[in-house]
Amino acid sequence: MMKSCIGFIGLLACGNCNNHISRTRTDPIKAFHCKSNSNHNRAISIRGGGGDASSSTQLNLSAAATMSSLFAGSVGGAIGVGIAYPFDTLSTKAQVSSGKSDEKQANLIQNIKTIWNNQGINGFFEGVFVTMIGQAAIKSIQFAVNEITLLYLETNATIQSNLLKMAIAGTLAGLLSSFVVSPIELVKIRMQAQNKSASKKNDDDHDESDISSQVYSNDFECAKYLIKHEGWRALFCHGLGITIIREIPSFAFYFVA
Repeated sequence: MMKSCIGFIGLLACGNCNNHISRTRTDPIKAFHCKSNSNHNRAISIRGGGGDASSSTQLNLSAAATMSSLFAGSVGGAIGVGIAYPFDTLSTKAQVSSGKSDEKQANLIQNIKTIWNNQGINGFFEGVFVTMIGQAAIKSIQFAVNEITLLYLETNATIQSNLLKMAIAGTLAGLLSSFVVSPIELVKIRMQAQNKSASKKNDDDHDESDISSQVYSNDFECAKYLIKHEGWRALFCHGLGITIIREIPSFAFYFVA
């Protein structure tokens, strides 16, 4: 018969315990479980001695894990966007110019030269600030919703399939984050698609209500213009439907994989 179990402050007595002590791999506080013939299952925490594992402790641990995922996802998402942003700008410029019949479609090298000559290094990062901030918020929402949904399904739902649980959590993460993704992407694309060199040539004939010829000095001016001339609905709902259709399967698969 084993007489004692290891605790944080010394030895704690544990009667009727004749099985081995197994270290729990998934418990961040490194609890030890003592299994006895009377089917009791105690969790003796290294942090605070003996006692039954409570649901509040599990929720605290899950909250800590959620915050950790939220922070890591936010920082990683923002940095990733900043690094890849010049390539995103070149892609948007190429897509916009290809639809204009009066302009000869430029290749990659020509687009790089044009942006550099007209705007310098800043031209490759038009809209990057709001996109990085937005991406941090988006990743926070996605990871937090995923973690909270999984916790709820584990503790309340009768679903047995872990794959289905992850798919449901990813679906909700994609759905809710779409409401932030849509306005962020709208501002980003407007900033990237603007043609400042053409605007300089037509300053005298510039019409403020003409969306296609509008030039913005920064991200916030772009958002302000959208709200003033197109309304809040356009800012948050323009392209929202297709964004939801894209994000739901994308993140359902992302979190499953």
